[in-house]
Amino acid sequence: MKLPAALHRRLHWLNLPGTLLIALLQRTPAVNVVASAAHTALVSPVSAVLKAAAATLGALGAVHSLAGATELSPSQPSPARVTAGVATTLVFTINGSPDSPQSFTFAGSVPPGLVFRPLGGSGAGTTTGPINASTIQLSGTPTTAGTYVISITGWRGANGTSDRHAENYTVIVTGSTNAAPAINTQPISRTVAVGSPVSFTTVVSGFPTPTLQWFKNSAAVPGATTELLTFASAALTDAGSYVLVATNSLGSATSNAATVTVTGGSALPVILSQPASVTVAAGGAASFVVSASNSPTYQWRKNGIAIAGATNATLSLAGLVTSATGIYDVVAATTAGSVTSSGATLIVTASLTARLSNLAVRTTLSANQVLTAGLTMSGGSKAVLLRAAGPGLGALGVPGTMADPKLSLFNGSVAEATNDNWGDTTANANAVTTANAAVGAFPLPAASLDAALVRAIDGGRTVQVSGPSAGNIIVEAYDTVATNAPRLTNLSAMNFAGTGDNVLIAGFTVAGTGTKSLLIRAGGPSLGALGVGGTLVDPKLVLRDSNQVIIAENDTYAAALVPVFASVGAFAFVPGAKDAALIVSLPPGGYTVTVSGADGGTGTAIVEVYELP
Repeated sequence: MKLPAALHRRLHWLNLPGTLLIALLQRTPAVNVVASAAHTALVSPVSAVLKAAAATLGALGAVHSLAGATELSPSQPSPARVTAGVATTLVFTINGSPDSPQSFTFAGSVPPGLVFRPLGGSGAGTTTGPINASTIQLSGTPTTAGTYVISITGWRGANGTSDRHAENYTVIVTGSTNAAPAINTQPISRTVAVGSPVSFTTVVSGFPTPTLQWFKNSAAVPGATTELLTFASAALTDAGSYVLVATNSLGSATSNAATVTVTGGSALPVILSQPASVTVAAGGAASFVVSASNSPTYQWRKNGIAIAGATNATLSLAGLVTSATGIYDVVAATTAGSVTSSGATLIVTASLTARLSNLAVRTTLSANQVLTAGLTMSGGSKAVLLRAAGPGLGALGVPGTMADPKLSLFNGSVAEATNDNWGDTTANANAVTTANAAVGAFPLPAASLDAALVRAIDGGRTVQVSGPSAGNIIVEAYDTVATNAPRLTNLSAMNFAGTGDNVLIAGFTVAGTGTKSLLIRAGGPSLGALGVGGTLVDPKLVLRDSNQVIIAENDTYAAALVPVFASVGAFAFVPGAKDAALIVSLPPGGYTVTVSGADGGTGTAIVEVYELP
């Protein structure tokens, strides 16, 4: 399912309910506003702080008043000493008799990061008032060291009216002022002989104290997490470009690049120019060119597999067919070792003779768990058969199937059609039966509780399937008319990816003649950037044919595919994330994609299939 550029529309594409979107974008305050401070002290997550404050006020004989002998009664005597970066709560009332204060106002300087609220209150708070309460708190996380004098005025009336009592209160903030990381001393490039020591020295500032990580040629150096990076005995493999990245809660800073050059013996190649991606028509020609230092040997690869005889700096391809579509790179090697170039994408286009004709997702759902699938019909409107089969699978001998699935078709956030039992009406039953026969789908038992409907669609749609009880289920979408215009250009499914039999499995069919070039993706961590929680951290994608022979697989997507993502309107993967993707050219037939955790992990993932030119 295509994700438009705007985040709002991307979230609509995922078809998350509005309440869930609010939950993703907002957080309920930790302390709710309540009428009774005593109640708050019992139920609030900060009850320990408030109980301590209440005990302190009680010890001061806190009968709240503005008449008679009045004085400010704080939970900590003035001056209060607090620490920058550490959460703080100070509580105040007016001590005396017989009347309680009804409101407070404030003047002077309030430490940045702290605000006044009613005792136990939440919300934005204020530094000036008025606050209509008899007891107030100054709370938050101070950010800037210094001495701050606040004039606190208690009023007999609401909103700062009637008799008043004012006192100054001093807050001393100690510690460092919060600041984003900065590289104060940059590393300097070094040239050393093989076996000699070499080091980079930096000076980093920031508060909270930044975490540090050195990178070599964009890859993290294991264990290199201090300002000093040292090689006791430089090897040829240590040659490269190094940067230090410092990160804290306020941001990050990256040092200048510093190069280690190691002399003596044979040196590793350095890629001086990378191969460039290209799109050509079938029958045409393409070439990839690379240059590298230190006179290496070359070996070109397609999708990670060596190409026989392709051992020059230039790879020339002629008479191209669509099956040449793929990612090409070259391994440059010397006796010191090898380096691999960036990948370059080759897409070979052809006349439109093959098309995506269906999507099927097999999974196990818990009670009321929702599976979301998406599809895009391009070039006009066409009838699509949608099915959610549970009892129908049971009739084929599949155990533990869902008893009563329900299916809904959405256009954006609007439900266009819903079906619970496919035979509920004669018209729907006849339409589904006719479509089943036309596309060759397995028949649904008469009067079963499977869900199915036929609907003409154009553009993007999502399908949601759930049921009141758990069980195995298959969700399917079929193009019911064997024409290439209109046609399905994108299929997708999002669900939990587990282990063993509970990995995310999606099947699709290529129909027609010739071959179809496709982009296939498995997104996990990049879903988190869209607000989806509990995502699969390191998805692995495996593509198999109808005989379950592995055709292609990928663990982490190649940067060369980023322009391809944009060309088909796919949502952007987060740079450096471990999402998976590959491009292939497939003949007609049935195919299966499995998505699982490369590290054995589990979580929500999305599998997508996009038509390429």
